Amino acid sequence: MSYRYVGKEELDAIAQVIERQECWRSGGLSDQESFVSRYEDAYAERTGRKYVHAVCTGSSANQAALAGLGIGPGDEVIVPPCSYIASSQSIVALGAIPVFADVEPRTLHITPEAIEAAITPHAKAVVVVHLWGLPADIEPIMQVARNHNLLVLEDCAQAHDVYYHGKLAGTFGDVACYSTMPGKHLCTGEGGLVTTDAPDIYRRAVYYSNGGMTWLIRYGVKYPEPEPDNGVPTRGHFAFGSNRRMNELQGAMGLVQVGKLDEFNARRRILVDIIEEELGGVPGLRLASVRPDTVPNFWLYPFTLDPAQTDLTATEFAELCRQDHGTAPGVYSEVNYLEVVYQQMNQQRRTSVGYPLPDYVRYEPGICPQAESAAQRLLTLGVHHGIDSESLRTEVQAIAQTARQHL
Repeated sequence: MSYRYVGKEELDAIAQVIERQECWRSGGLSDQESFVSRYEDAYAERTGRKYVHAVCTGSSANQAALAGLGIGPGDEVIVPPCSYIASSQSIVALGAIPVFADVEPRTLHITPEAIEAAITPHAKAVVVVHLWGLPADIEPIMQVARNHNLLVLEDCAQAHDVYYHGKLAGTFGDVACYSTMPGKHLCTGEGGLVTTDAPDIYRRAVYYSNGGMTWLIRYGVKYPEPEPDNGVPTRGHFAFGSNRRMNELQGAMGLVQVGKLDEFNARRRILVDIIEEELGGVPGLRLASVRPDTVPNFWLYPFTLDPAQTDLTATEFAELCRQDHGTAPGVYSEVNYLEVVYQQMNQQRRTSVGYPLPDYVRYEPGICPQAESAAQRLLTLGVHHGIDSESLRTEVQAIAQTARQHL
């Protein structure tokens, strides 16, 4: 990488944290002093959400968002199988049951029809993953959810600053979660964000990531739990939770990086233009499928092998690229329920935390055929804003040459 995406500004902010010797977000820091609080405020302003809560990892944000929705043991949460496994494992962590619904093959986004087919009386929520930084078809999904009284979590781990019909992805559902690990659109080393307009969802999300305590609750949100009237002393742990707080070193970096997002986004668009210029019209390859009236902000750039022109799998094509030129695109074949952990659950008929699986919930080949088939044809290219433009162009030209030779 020739482009420095972490620079002097981040170093200066982190140095301030170290200089004052206050590296964790303690109750002694005011909102004006805390880098994490200011980072939350900056992201709230950028997204237009009323409440933002920062946590230590993106997976923690998934879990906190689900906890904010009140998801608990036995609840069924409908989720796409093609995503980083935290999208579904976070459901398991709360004692709930992932129910996988099939996807649209070009984007691997969950579809309204598949959601509707997966609904049972125990369904409580649906997770919509805006995979790759491409917005899912969220409006019809929201309609299905409202028709069936389902809560909606928008998983925007890969989708900062993405727009659907003129509105920011992550602002349609009841709650959204984001990741800020180094490969994402902004970086805090590791980290995540939960955003919502609902004070109760925000409060429960904070409880879950702060040991059930109130002292990280901000924005004037009330916590009405009364002191116990049985004389038993309390330190103020009002709900189940663990320590998933973001520290001040992460917050300092995040606050600076939010201010660079427009610059980073512009860099990513340059890289996407290079990919589409070099791969557009290459026989056997299909570029990313972008819905009308949407603005993606790619995390990775997905492209697919055209099944009408080749029987090669993504793995086979990538190996040909490697043999021809010593470089290859990424291969994306993740289907969550085919992973060993889900196969164990299926065999034992209980989730990893011990909750029984209903007979109709199965984690086995064939339950989402579109997902399984599409995942075998999907390839990716990195468009991180730190990538050198000409190095990417050279790599993509090599891939195009292999495609013209073998497809």
